[in-house]
Amino acid sequence: MEFVGRVDHQVKVRGYRIELGEIESVIGSVAGVRETVALIDPEEARLLAFYVPEGPDADLAARVRQECASRLPEYMIPADLVVVESIPLNANGKVDRAALAASVGASGRVHVAPRTELEQQLTEIWARVLTLDTVSVVDSFFDLGGDSLRAVALVGALRGAGFPVGVRDVFVHRTVAALAAHLTAKDAAEVAPEFQPVAPFALLDDADRAALPAGLTDAYPIAQVQLGMLVEIQKDPTRSLYHIVRCFRVHSRQPFSAEALTSAVHDIVDRHETLRTSFDPHTYSVPLQLVHAQAPVDVRILRLDEERAEAHLRGYVEAERARPFDAEHPAPLLRVSAHVGTDGGWWLTVAISHLVTGGWDLNTLLAELLSCYERRCVGMAPEAPEPTAVRYADFVAGERAALASEGDEAYWREITSEYARFVPPSGWGEASATPGTVLRHRISYQDLDPRIRALASTLEVSPKAVLHAAHLKVMSQLTDERRFYTGLVCDARPEVRGAERVHGMYINVLPFGHERGGGSWGDLVRSVFDGEVRLWPHRRFPLPAVRRLTGADTHPIDVVFDYTEFRRANTDSEEQVGFEAVAGEGGTEFALQVTAASGFLDLVADGRVFGGAGLVRLAGMFRVVLESMLADPGGDS
Repeated sequence: MEFVGRVDHQVKVRGYRIELGEIESVIGSVAGVRETVALIDPEEARLLAFYVPEGPDADLAARVRQECASRLPEYMIPADLVVVESIPLNANGKVDRAALAASVGASGRVHVAPRTELEQQLTEIWARVLTLDTVSVVDSFFDLGGDSLRAVALVGALRGAGFPVGVRDVFVHRTVAALAAHLTAKDAAEVAPEFQPVAPFALLDDADRAALPAGLTDAYPIAQVQLGMLVEIQKDPTRSLYHIVRCFRVHSRQPFSAEALTSAVHDIVDRHETLRTSFDPHTYSVPLQLVHAQAPVDVRILRLDEERAEAHLRGYVEAERARPFDAEHPAPLLRVSAHVGTDGGWWLTVAISHLVTGGWDLNTLLAELLSCYERRCVGMAPEAPEPTAVRYADFVAGERAALASEGDEAYWREITSEYARFVPPSGWGEASATPGTVLRHRISYQDLDPRIRALASTLEVSPKAVLHAAHLKVMSQLTDERRFYTGLVCDARPEVRGAERVHGMYINVLPFGHERGGGSWGDLVRSVFDGEVRLWPHRRFPLPAVRRLTGADTHPIDVVFDYTEFRRANTDSEEQVGFEAVAGEGGTEFALQVTAASGFLDLVADGRVFGGAGLVRLAGMFRVVLESMLADPGGDS
């Protein structure tokens, strides 16, 4: 191949001396590369590399990335590896580096327009799902704001257009160009499987169907994760486990209207069947959830004591926390209150059972409620959402299919047999703590968030992977086990168009195997991301079934990590409410739950295992790990 842009001098970027010619030599050594140029983006001080392929090659981009990762130090791996049809030359016949640099748009990303009809189709779908005006075919899905829920939405739209892809494909082939190459390499006759929704009552046998009461629109088995929650709740109903209470200041464009709020609450309950669902674990041949045609909601309008507003609200939230739902209570498992001041300002309190919602879903539900409220305030009906064939029953059907899958069972049997269960260290708890004592500690990583996202972009992984890797590094300091597993919160909703808009409890906690060892921080982050990619197709296998595989008498997981990109869910209501609770949520069945969301790390623990001082120590360890990782991604982890 020809090194048309070969440069023999060094440049200095962010303290590192970089030989551009060495980068070009590495990329140019990959079979299938005809020409290559490396340069520095003058505005962003980032390394960029452009290369011309010899011809169509679906795997070329992956080979180029792999060669760079294996032969170049971390700081010399280009932030963008861009495929171009030709290298521009100036009037003297030399590489026109200015023209290449000019292709970097205002966003700091290299914009490459679609070059084929397939790339054009994919680009249009990506832009629509990610609500962007334009998408460069070399932009990473994660750099564009993608996460697991957006991936579900994207895959649903792609399958709706006939493309045979899954979320795992989006995670592996993270750009339009890479996904197009992947699809081109697949069997041309292959099309996306047609989604077959579960018909109402289809998951019941004849006897249970005949015994159902009147007034239902559907009924289906309780998911095993939900059933596990019910069991934990019934062990000690006074703990308020899985009982969520949130209280927010609402910045509405309209004066408070009790009528509009009540109507908006009924709008969302009518729209989402899980909010009209009750649970009956005893009457039928299997535990069932019953979807009612109607479900009256308890909406209270209260006067806010403005002189002691914070104490008033905290007291109310604590009272709501102490009033959990009976799991077999008639639907809905939802209460809504408004606290109204004399100036018309108001706060919203929502109490809801975790049995019918998850972290992301509750956030989108609140945004949806406020959107409905705004329209009701001005006498308008809420905008009707786009119809979707998928329902929560399809999630239950997916779980049943996973339980019947030999491949899923084999995967989890291997994880739980080859990795040791992480056991929290002794001596970190409080001797005075009693059963049910829940302690919390919060730290901010907002100051590090831009660098976390920049590192994720450089490594071509998700920001979640960076934080998850930090979590596993901290846990590795607390155990002598070389190979261990902790829990990872997964979203197990169907990969079907519209599934991201179907409210429900899709959370599944599963073991994530980790092996500590040598390598750089970048190697650690990549290995964690690759581990999630491998896990993804098996995420519907429920935790209670994993417990049965282990033969354990107790919970198979003691420590769990959760990542939620709350700000992506806020949509039209982002100016109305900041999603920051006055008081915390429910307890946890785990010894330690670590949640990363919106620039904050929340540590929630059983006080007998991790006391207050222990949580402070853990928080400090997280900061040290993150700062070390970001200071030198190529350094020894």
